[in-house]
Amino acid sequence: MNHRVATDLEKVGALALPVPVFQVQPAPPALAGWVTRLLAPVVAACRFRGTFPVELRPTGCWGGWALPPEYAPDKRVSISNRMLHRSPRALVAIFLHEVTHQLVGADHDHNAAFFATNLMLLLRVSESVDADVVPAGGALAEMGLYDLQAPPVELQREPDAGVGRAVSWAIRVAHELAPTPMAAEDAAVEIRARYTAWIAQLEAAPAAAAARAQTVADAAASAKATRDELQRTIGLLRSVSIWLGVAGTAVLAEAFMLLKLAFGGA
Repeated sequence: MNHRVATDLEKVGALALPVPVFQVQPAPPALAGWVTRLLAPVVAACRFRGTFPVELRPTGCWGGWALPPEYAPDKRVSISNRMLHRSPRALVAIFLHEVTHQLVGADHDHNAAFFATNLMLLLRVSESVDADVVPAGGALAEMGLYDLQAPPVELQREPDAGVGRAVSWAIRVAHELAPTPMAAEDAAVEIRARYTAWIAQLEAAPAAAAARAQTVADAAASAKATRDELQRTIGLLRSVSIWLGVAGTAVLAEAFMLLKLAFGGA
């Protein structure tokens, strides 16, 4: 345990616990108090309506994981004990990552909706909490490709497998919802709904593109038909003009001959 943790453990003692903290066996009050002291302002900044208990587990593999609701109806998240030996920022990042899993559900595991929700929470924290628990490079600096392992299938033919457009979508949505007064749970519902609508648009895009192409082709064919008809009309008018010119010349010649005969006969 680093010096920061040890020092804080001495200070907090038996602090009230608005963020329940567990271990495989009950966490010592001082340790639970330190974790709570660290996470309480984070929870407030995120505007959670519910509570997400923390379960500390001894593991050397994962930094944390979200327990499925059938195993943990209270939506607790597990965090490895080894995170206590790292920076407060790392523990906060793991906590928010695992809470994001609880907010979006298994259907949005590390997709763009997950990325947007996680980033939204980090943005809220970065605007409200002491700087030593947020990334030095800003909220987005805490995100990575690990958080977006499943870009939309509809985009995977793109050169970057759709990662760029998925991240852009997530960043835009996260920045839009982060400053709102919505509870984090409600914002997550909104993000999931927008994601579903976006996927529907992507699925419909090929048909829409084909329809637009057909419209353009039909317009081009119609324009060509109009040009052809206009050219035929112009050709006909030219022929009529020539015929009228010839006819007019013949009439004038005939009239001249009649006049000549008339005056000559006189």
